[in-house]
Amino acid sequence: MLKKIDNNQLNNVTGGTKIPYIVQTGDTLSALAEKFHCTIDDICKWNNIDDPNKINKGQKLIFKF
Repeated sequence: MLKKIDNNQLNNVTGGTKIPYIVQTGDTLSALAEKFHCTIDDICKWNNIDDPNKINKGQKLIFKF
């Protein structure tokens, strides 16, 4: 199940720089993990994603560095 990210969640990602990203057609978590130099597990944790196989075009993700 996808959960919408709000400003509180963005603020709760502690440490480092937080980069918002809007999912585009054809994006996968594995490709995004490679692009942003992190793991799929990191993306799922930062964005409360329960099923890494389900992301939607237009979904806002947060990446932390």
